[in-house]
Amino acid sequence: MPPSFIIDFVSLLLLGPHATTLVATAGTVTNGLTDSDRSQPIRRTVLNMAIVIVAIQASGYAYAALTAATDLFTVWPGEGLPIAAAVIAYCFVKSVSVEIILPLVTRQPINRSWPKNLLRGCPTYVIGASVAVGLVEVIDRHAWEILPVAAVPLYFGYCAYCAHANRVDEDRRRRDVIDSVDQGISVLDGSGRVTLWNDALERILSCPRERALGRSVVAAVPVLGKTELPRAIDDALTNRSPRTLAALGLPSTAGAQILQVRVLPVVGGVTLLWHDVTERTRAEHTLKRSEERLALAAEGANDGLWEWDLRSKEVYFSGRWRAMIGLPAHAGIGRPEEWMDRVHADDIAPLKEALEAHLSGQTDHFQHEHRIRHEDGTYRRFLCRGVAVRAAGRRSTRIAGSLTDTTARAVGQEPLPNAGFLDPLTGLCNRAVFVEGLGRRLDELKARRSDSQFAALYLDLDRFKVVNDSLGHMVGDELLTAVSRRLESCLRQGDALARLGGDEFAILLNGLGDEAQANAIAFRIQATLSAPFSIGGREVFTSASIGIAFGRAQYNNPDEIMRDADTAMYHAKSRGKARHELFDADMHARTLDRLGLENDLRHAVNHNDFEVHYQPIVLLASGRCVGFESLIRWTRNGEAISPATFIPMAEELGLIEPLGTWVLQQACSTFADWRRRLPDSGLDYITVNVSSRQLTQQNFLSIVEDAVHHSGLKPCDLRLEITETALMDSPAVAAKLLQELRAFGVKIYLDDFGTGYSSLSHLHKLPVDALKIDRSFVKSLSLPDRPAIVESILALARTLNTSVVAEGIETDPPRKSWSPTNRSARSKSSHRTPSPRKGTSLRCTTRQHPSSGRSTSPCDASPSKTRRRA
Repeated sequence: MPPSFIIDFVSLLLLGPHATTLVATAGTVTNGLTDSDRSQPIRRTVLNMAIVIVAIQASGYAYAALTAATDLFTVWPGEGLPIAAAVIAYCFVKSVSVEIILPLVTRQPINRSWPKNLLRGCPTYVIGASVAVGLVEVIDRHAWEILPVAAVPLYFGYCAYCAHANRVDEDRRRRDVIDSVDQGISVLDGSGRVTLWNDALERILSCPRERALGRSVVAAVPVLGKTELPRAIDDALTNRSPRTLAALGLPSTAGAQILQVRVLPVVGGVTLLWHDVTERTRAEHTLKRSEERLALAAEGANDGLWEWDLRSKEVYFSGRWRAMIGLPAHAGIGRPEEWMDRVHADDIAPLKEALEAHLSGQTDHFQHEHRIRHEDGTYRRFLCRGVAVRAAGRRSTRIAGSLTDTTARAVGQEPLPNAGFLDPLTGLCNRAVFVEGLGRRLDELKARRSDSQFAALYLDLDRFKVVNDSLGHMVGDELLTAVSRRLESCLRQGDALARLGGDEFAILLNGLGDEAQANAIAFRIQATLSAPFSIGGREVFTSASIGIAFGRAQYNNPDEIMRDADTAMYHAKSRGKARHELFDADMHARTLDRLGLENDLRHAVNHNDFEVHYQPIVLLASGRCVGFESLIRWTRNGEAISPATFIPMAEELGLIEPLGTWVLQQACSTFADWRRRLPDSGLDYITVNVSSRQLTQQNFLSIVEDAVHHSGLKPCDLRLEITETALMDSPAVAAKLLQELRAFGVKIYLDDFGTGYSSLSHLHKLPVDALKIDRSFVKSLSLPDRPAIVESILALARTLNTSVVAEGIETDPPRKSWSPTNRSARSKSSHRTPSPRKGTSLRCTTRQHPSSGRSTSPCDASPSKTRRRA
């Protein structure tokens, strides 16, 4: 029992209930407000006051019930039985209240040993009460003699209270110290239950103290049960063996949390010291990976790396640096003299001058090209780059950089004439130096002074313009510099690298054995460039198209080699980019043919040397010709050029916009002329194909409006056919333009449906009036799965409330296969082959073929080919 219980009851017997209530209440208030080990001090203080009053009243009623006294607390007789009953009542009420009711109200764990405490405390209270009653009797008889003696217990009570208050203050100070440290601290008793849980541990484990006290660590933080901590606590409690858990991993909302826990056995329990080492562990892991990457880069780099500590006068040389000058290829620390003593006498003064200018802050980067003596006694030319690290006051503390062997860059083992032949951005040699060196290698080959083969690689970065335009020229310049460094890492001793300008580079590969070796180097370059570049805090991706031309004695000059390598590069780019191609004679012929075709196409566009052919469109249900599809045709020197050839070329050359406008105007004008000459022909509409490039024209809607108005057609007489691939390039922009076209009155056909990659989620949002089934489906209707596919397209068209136009029904087999499949009255079919305007008959009546019984249309085109010029 706590001392306050005894003090309260003895004062009850000696002073009476009213005074005792005041004394006990005052003690309770002081106790509650000064006890820092307890939570919710105000609530506990109020409850303690109520408990004291109730306990005193309960003991008084128990005593009164046995003595039948009328004035309960005026006279204090000495009967033993009433005294014992009062003592037991007081002890029971206060013990139950303190041990059970008070924890329930304040949400604290119940002390399950309260019955034992009650049984141990009652005898003490009975003896104390008997002594107190005896004292009362003595006082009644000898008041004045005994009164001084009464001060003795009061004095000792006061001393006990002061000691208790000091202990509370000491506990509070100790608690404040424990809560002020950043280290988590918890104390467990002999049964493994928490008796102390500081503030730092609340933050580390996100577990409040109230939830942990009186419970095991695992019960308070269940996730700890999956770690080694419970076993370590058991070992400390049973075997008294300390243990340190260096990396205790816990899941958290921000990722894995890593703790270091020391388990220390102490008298009566265990102390746990907690450290959150998550950030430190991550930093160590990041540092380790960075060191590994740096070591790997230094080991595999083609350049030699160095770092000069200006305070200790020590220089770190990578293994590659030492190997470049003929020393054993292992990294190590050396003195600056190992470097400077090898520099050519004519270069040492300019080198020190450039170095001092950078260290003093006059230049942003250190860069100097000088000659260094190799172990074999020869001098080789190296380009040295570096950046200084500056401390406070702009004083340089160290400088680090790289050393690049530029001896081979002159291709003739000759030093570069001057810095004017270097590319100022990348430090590589420029086109003039490269072509000069390539010419020397060609001269050696022709003079048979060298038996080894060589090849020129022409590199062009893919999508560099997109990066340069979207992220800015500074990012573009950084990317070019980074690409230069990676290309240098792919070269062998004796190879040469140059920047030709823009995003174009050239490489001279010397000492080749065969073509496979050149291909292997090209593959290595592409693999190296495929990794992301870190530019300005973001990842940038690029690739290169590479053309390879081997040196042959048939070449007259180096420009011809560069021309053929350039041709091979463009061939690689046209076949998908991020690849390389080896030049051959056929490639040159194809390039010349394409160049001639491009020139003729430009001439044809400028002079409108095209024809518009018209394909009849027939309604299958009745065989009536309802319209025509306009198709552009081009004849070059008497040879028909396929639209699949010249239309993509026109798009690539930027000629498709004027060409498409001309076709639209011709088609509208021709159809309007037919309608005027044959008002009863039954023709409903004319269709015109539109490319994806035309959809991006800002004034495309105005072009369509002008063509319709100038021809005299109604907007509803015109159908624009657009491939689903063109629409899916930019669905939002396409949908807006199509809405504007439909608002004008033009109808939209989705061309070649089923061959592209349109999404059904976008399709229903596009204002489409008809679906055109590609002829590949119609021609193969005899295959088992094709009718089902066509039926699905027809069902989709019915759902979208659109018409269907099928291409390629000009012969019996497709027509027979199609007729039973198409049960939609709104379905139409392209019919017969396209013909020019003057060869197209407009007799649009239906007749039966006498031999086959098939439905045909006399909208047959004659075989004449009449050129139409605007």
